Amino acid sequence: MKTKHVLWILSGLVAVITMAVGVAVIVDRYLSRKECPDGYIECDTQDYTEEEE
Repeated sequence: MKTKHVLWILSGLVAVITMAVGVAVIVDRYLSRKECPDGYIECDTQDYTEEEE
């Protein structure tokens, strides 16, 4: 194969991988349901008794 063909194949692979990563990011960010969107888990300390600590 010529260099031009190899470059076209590599460009196609990079394009497919980039599209897959982009779709995964969009699905993760906008379509998936997350319980703590800001990354923190809130915990009320009043819910625990002294025996559980």
